[in-house]
Amino acid sequence: MSENFPFQNSDQLQQWHQGILDANRNNIFCHCRTCGYEWMDSTFDATCIKCSSQDVEHISSWQFPDD
Repeated sequence: MSENFPFQNSDQLQQWHQGILDANRNNIFCHCRTCGYEWMDSTFDATCIKCSSQDVEHISSWQFPDD
């Protein structure tokens, strides 16, 4: 592997990816662009639970600062 690669081996990379998946579980902020409804979900392909629109913005909430 390259010296610039941040992980010593592929197992560490896989653990990092699993950590991202775990952080996303029930922590996806969803915003419906059609009706404006906002909710937390566990999937990036959720449809709006109010108006059934598929025009939904999805953001992993671990990306938001804690302050």
